[in-house]
Order: sequence, then structure tokens, then C-alpha cells
Amino acid sequence: MSFRFQKRVRIAPGVRINFSKRGVSTSVGPQGASLTAGKRGLYGNTGIPGTGLSYRTKLNKKGDRSTNRSTPTNKDMQQNVEVIWDDSLQDVRFEKNGGHALTEHEEKQVRKHYKNDLSNIYREKASEINSKTDRLLVLHHHLFKPSTSLAKAAEDIQQVAIEKPDKERIYLRLQQNYKANLSLLEKLKLWLPKNRKNFNQTVESKSNEQFNEENVLYNEEIQALLEETEYRKQLALQVKDGNTDAMEKWISLFLEELDFPLETDLDFKFQSETNLYVDLDLPKPEEVPITKATLLKSGRLKIVNKTQRDHREHYALMVGGSALYLASFFFCYLPTLQSVTLSGYNQVVNRSTGHEEDQYIYSVMIDRETLYSLNMKNVHPIEAFHHFQPNINVTKTYIFKEIIPYH
Repeated sequence: MSFRFQKRVRIAPGVRINFSKRGVSTSVGPQGASLTAGKRGLYGNTGIPGTGLSYRTKLNKKGDRSTNRSTPTNKDMQQNVEVIWDDSLQDVRFEKNGGHALTEHEEKQVRKHYKNDLSNIYREKASEINSKTDRLLVLHHHLFKPSTSLAKAAEDIQQVAIEKPDKERIYLRLQQNYKANLSLLEKLKLWLPKNRKNFNQTVESKSNEQFNEENVLYNEEIQALLEETEYRKQLALQVKDGNTDAMEKWISLFLEELDFPLETDLDFKFQSETNLYVDLDLPKPEEVPITKATLLKSGRLKIVNKTQRDHREHYALMVGGSALYLASFFFCYLPTLQSVTLSGYNQVVNRSTGHEEDQYIYSVMIDRETLYSLNMKNVHPIEAFHHFQPNINVTKTYIFKEIIPYH
């Protein structure tokens, strides 16, 4: 992998917050969707593409009865049933506890009874599949606008939600947990005043202890947030003055927090306060999503491969749009910066050695004024490269050939 410049940062999808004094704290959620069916109903466990978040939702309908012949029986529902998306099948598959597949009859019953819920899963899966491409195709439509205030950018981290401990909520949670672990006889004994008093005192003592522990952590997090905000404010002042060391630290903070639709590496080096060199590790063409999904009237999902022409076109839009999008990111947070020399490379197998080697496919000198003068809604990013002294060798059908990058 290419490493021409000293500073390397990994950018990736998801919401991440970086505290410079404590290291990077990353939240990355699962992709895709699943369901869990148990004695208390059907639950959906769904990853939200691009955000790093997930949620779990109870899906069974009001009025459902386990005695209905068209639904799984009580015996069937005694075991959890997990609904898993299988890429090889391009469909969901069902598993009981221990990874055992449902019988044909059981699967029919689950599909029949939870048809609408499964349709929702298919719909979200279609959105997930298509979103892998959709956002990449229009990155250049969403350029970062130059920041009007570095101080405001420094204070944005204060939007991080730190939940203050709630003593009453902790008490109720512990009370519920303790009661859930009591036997029937022990629960009956709580009707006796003395036993109830002892039980409440135990819960009160434990909840106070937990509240104090959580409060200490809360105060530490608040203090860390204040220190981080002050650190960024001081850094912003140096960035405004064109201090390149400060500029490197400053932009690294925001790069690590950038929600970028691909996980990749970005290397950069400041030539001066006005000029930056960047190397972007691009995916190989075969790594770009080649499928698109549509929801059929039956509620099932249809997944088809893109044509070769569409796939090449999408790759060109993605790699070209990434360059313009990231250049705007640097211009947004670095007011003294006027030019970004950005080179994109991927890996190819050297047929004589059998090993992968880096291959640069474009190198462009993007200046601030020209970039923001373009109407990005109406341009193809590769065509837009013509405004930026491009070093590129690409056919009309978007087959990229190796070039020597600017250095």
C-alpha cells in the first residue's frame, strides 16, 4: 500500500467522536437486518446503513393468538427463531437455537404469520443494498461549504450527548431486576412488612452505590468534554494563523469523525499553509457494489447484477466524486488552504510476481475558487477533472489506466 506522505488517517462510515486527549472512541454498527421470534413475540434487529447505529423492535401484531392454527404453535415458539440475511441465497433464512434450520412447515408458518414484518425487513435490505451505491454516486453533489467560524467548529463537539445519571431510574431498574430473580415464595414473603422493608433497603443501598459510581463517570466525561473543547479552540486559533503543525492536528480530528461511505486510508502532507498533498486509497473496481435491489409486489426482494457499463460508470462517479468531496472537506476546515493536490490509487496484481501493487489512476490539482464555481448537480466528476490540471488516462467507457502522480 502506498505511503508517500507521513500522516495517515482512516476514514469510514458511521458516527464517531474523537477525544484527542483520550484516543479515538468509535461506534460502528452492524449492517443488515434480522428478526428474533420468542415466547413474547417477534423482534426485529436492524442495522442502519451509514450511521453506526442499530435498533431492536417488537414486531408481533395486536390480537395475535398462539392457538390460531395458521400461526406457529406454543411449542414452536418456545425456541427463538432468528431470521438471517444470506448473501449466497439473496434471501432470508431461519434458524432455531443452536443454528438448526426450521422445517419446511415451520418456515411456511413463520412466513405466513409475519408476512408484513418480513416485507419490512426486505424493504430495509433493499434500501441497504442500494444505499451502498446511491450515496457514492452523488458525493460531489454534497460538497462541504467553507466554515464561517473555526471557533464554532471547535464547539460542535459539545453536541455529544452525555446522559446524566437518574437516581430514581436506577432504583426502579434494580428493583425490577431483583424482583425478577425472586422465586414465587420469596415474592409472596414481600407482602410481610418486615420483609418488604428489608428488600427496599437493599435496593436503596445498591441503587445509591450505583448512582455514585455513575455520577463519578459522568463528571469525568463532562470534564473531558470541556478540556477537549478548550483544546480545539486553542488549536483553531493557530489554524487561522496558518500554522501547518496545528492544521495537521486539526484536520486529523475531523477526518477521524467524518462519516464517509467507504472505509479507507487517506495520507496527506502540507507543503505550506495554502497547499496540501493527499493520497486516497480507492477500492478496486470489483469491490464496488455490483447489485441493485427492488421490492416485488409479492413482498419478496429481487436482486440483480448491474450491467458492465453501469458498473464502470458508477465506479467513475464514485472515485471522481470522492476526490471533489474530500477536497471540499479540507477547504471547509482550513481557511488558509487554496489548493489540494489529490491522487487516487488502488491495488492490482502484478502477473509476474503474483503480489498486489499500488496503481495510481488519477492525480488532480484542485483549487478552492474553481471547485466552488462549478454547478456540481450538472457535472460528471471525471469531466470536472479537466478544470484541475488532471493527470489521468481513462477511456470513454471508464477503464482507468496507470499514471504517475504529482509529487
